[in-house]
Formats: sequence, C-alpha cells, structure tokens
Amino acid sequence: MSSSSTTDSREEITPAALPAEVVSEREPPVRRKPPDQGEADIIFLPPPHQPAAEAALPPPKLVAAEAIEPVIAERVPNSWPVYLWWLLCKTLEWLFGLASVIGCLAVLSAVPLVQFVSLGYLLEASARVARSGKLRRGFIDMPKFARIGSLVFGTWMMLLPLRYLSTLAQDAHLVDPGSASARAWRVGQLIITALMLGHILLAWYSGGKLRHFFWPFLAPFQLGAKLLFGTIIGPIVRPVVEAISPRLAADLYIERPLSAWFPPAILWAGLVRGKMYRRTRDSVWDFVAGLRLPQYFWLGVRGFVGALSWLFIPVLLLMGGTMLPNGGLAFVSGWLGAFLLAIVLIYLPFAQTHMAVQNCFVEVFNVVEIRRQFSRAPIAWWFALTITLLSAIPLYLLTIEATQREVTYLINLFFVAFIYPARLLLGWAMGRALHHKQPRFILIGLAARFASIPVVLGYLIILWASQYTAWFGPFSLLVQHAFMVPVPFLGV
Repeated sequence: MSSSSTTDSREEITPAALPAEVVSEREPPVRRKPPDQGEADIIFLPPPHQPAAEAALPPPKLVAAEAIEPVIAERVPNSWPVYLWWLLCKTLEWLFGLASVIGCLAVLSAVPLVQFVSLGYLLEASARVARSGKLRRGFIDMPKFARIGSLVFGTWMMLLPLRYLSTLAQDAHLVDPGSASARAWRVGQLIITALMLGHILLAWYSGGKLRHFFWPFLAPFQLGAKLLFGTIIGPIVRPVVEAISPRLAADLYIERPLSAWFPPAILWAGLVRGKMYRRTRDSVWDFVAGLRLPQYFWLGVRGFVGALSWLFIPVLLLMGGTMLPNGGLAFVSGWLGAFLLAIVLIYLPFAQTHMAVQNCFVEVFNVVEIRRQFSRAPIAWWFALTITLLSAIPLYLLTIEATQREVTYLINLFFVAFIYPARLLLGWAMGRALHHKQPRFILIGLAARFASIPVVLGYLIILWASQYTAWFGPFSLLVQHAFMVPVPFLGV
C-alpha cells in the first residue's frame, strides 16, 4: 500500500459497520479507505498518552445497584367535597405538629446543653420568616414533628392498659401471695406485655401514625367499607357518580393496596422485599438527620453568646445598684446599668435575628446595618419589639417560687408558647425591612423611636422589681427570657 494513501480521510467505525468484528476496548479502530481499492483496511491506533500501568489495568466491572423506590408525591383531590375533607385532615395534622413542636422544645429546654437546640430552632424560625417575608415559613418541619407527636402519644396510650393490668396483678399478689389467682394475673400480664410490645413495634415500623396504633379498631370498618363500596355497591354507584362528577369519582374510587395502610400487610411487604433491618435503619437515620439538630444547636450557642455579650455589662451594673454596699456607688451603678440596658433592649432582639439571617456570628454586633434596617420598617420593628418584651413579662411571675426539677419542662411550655410568636414577629419585621430598599419618612421613624420608650421603661421596671420577687434574688436579672436560652427557671 502506498504511503500517499496514509493521508487519506479516516472515519470512525460504528458497530453497524462491522457486526462480525471484535474490536479491542483499549485501541480505538479506525477505517482507512484507499482510493484505488473497494475494501477498507482496519488498523488499530494506540492511545497517544496512555501509560503502560494504566493500560495493564483490567476493565472496570459493572455492579448491579439496588433499585431505588420512587418517591410518590401526595395527590391533591380535585373535587371540592374530598378536597375539604383533605384540607381538614391537613389542618389537624399541622395543629398537631405545632403542639408537638412546643412540647419538644419545652422538653429540650429542660435538659442542660441540649437547651441550645431550642434557642437555635427559634432563631432559625425567625430567620426563615425574615428571608421569605412569610410567617408560615417559621413553622419548620411540622409534618415531622407531627409524626414525633403521634409516636409519643400513641405509645403512651398503648402503655395505659399495661399499667392498669400491672396494678391488678400487684393487688392480687398483695391479697394472696403465691396463690393460683396471683400467678394467673402475673402470667397474663407477661403475655399481654409481650403482645403489646409487638403491637407497638409494628405501629412504629408502619410509620408511627395514630391510625397505625389503633388499627385493630379501625381495620374492620376500613375493610368493611372497602368490601361494600368496592365490590357490592361500587359497580352500581360508580357509573352514576362518574356521570354526575368525574372528578368526584376519580377522588373516591382510588385503588389503595393493603400494604399502604394495613400494618400486618405493611410488615409482610417489608419481609417480601427483604433487607428490612437495613431499610428501617436508613429510614430512621434519614428522619433524624432531616431534623438538623446539630445546626440548631450551633446556631443556639452563637445566639446565646451574642446575647450574653450584649447584656453582660449592663446587667452587672444594674445588679450593682442592689448589691454594692456603698450607697452612692450603688446609685450610679444602678442608673447607668438601666440606661445601657434600655439601649440594649432596643437593638438585641433584631441583632440576634440579623445574625441568624446572615448565619454569621459577628453580625450580631453590626449596629449600623440594624439601624439601616430599622429606618426601612420602623412601625413593624416597634410592633415586634413591643410584643417581644410584653411576652417576656408574664414569665417573671413563674420565678417567684423555685420550680422542682421534675416539672421544669411543664413550665417551659409557657415559655415556648410566649416566645415562639415573638420570634416570628421579629423575623416578620426584619423581612419587611429587607424587602424595602428605601427608608421611610423621617417623622415615622422618630415616632417609632419615641413610642418604644414607654415599652422599654415598663419592661425595665418589671425587670428591676423581679430581683425582689424572684427566689434567686438579684441574679434573676441574668435570666432574660426574651433573649437567652429557654430555661428561665434554672438561672441560665
């Protein structure tokens, strides 16, 4: 073959061109067509920059991956009767989630160090409202907390019969120890306990909703309705409903397999799929990781340190007005502390929210930016400041008497119930400032500043009086309910 033919055009071979050829994976084939011959020669060009060690490696192996189950979005009904029922159920679930959030934050706030998670959640809620400008963004993970609430409430309800049965068995033992009746009660208690624990685990595995705990009572009605409306009456009524409203028929006649709502069928489907332990472990881990507890903890720590940095000197000076033995020095210290604390009260709520929005600790001291944002929404900021300080005032009444450690989380329910709305309003006020580019009229800003004076003075008077009514004396000034960790009854 002549050397001039090597400069001819070349084109890559496709599988359709050479169906019977077996071509090496490492050397791409190239077809060369000489102008004087009808057939094409096949030559193999080595890779230009392929090292020898890399060429000696075996080809990669294909590993079959486990199939991922598709995530099916929840279907929204199209007909208004079914939609109203669906909306009612969603509203009740949301309210149950809100109650669970308040309960969880109250319990967490009673645990040392874990209490920072509560503060972090409140700051994150305020930050989300500020970024979006919508109050509903502050209710974070309501479906997840509703599931936590249903797990706790359902498990507690299932344990009530066991507690009652344990009381009967104990009474039988006290009346006639070692008798046949006492032994029978004891054996019955053990059997019922084992069955109930299995029932609770099955409800947890099925999803932990309330209907999964009470399925023995609901299943007969659900199966009866499925049989009646699906097999007996369904073929007769469905054409009529479709003729009247196709959307209503599409919403009513939806095929739901037993594995979608019947716990024994859910367990059987899990056994058939296999790898039940690994699937359950991964689901629980994804659920817990989705709560973002470490992020809330870190945000709460920064919010606490920032508030302490603002309050430390003014509160110490205010405490000095009561604790210093020198009357003149105590007078100066008390009034100076009150003046500085009044200034801090105006800036600190929004400084914490601004820090959470920017997710940067040093922003808690950015007074210039806070003043600039105040000028864009002065009325909203005054309203949020007023609600925040007023929400903290009733909590000082609960510090009159020392709270027992065992019931601290119950009183913390009031704390979260008062402070949570205040945090949302702070985020709403900052959101209005972030979404307005130009400052408001100067007289409106001055009016908002003057209107804040009586609110701050009233809060200072109650705060000063609390050191004489609280059970831990002047140290109650360190407990700032509106800004600090939500444990107002442990002196933190």
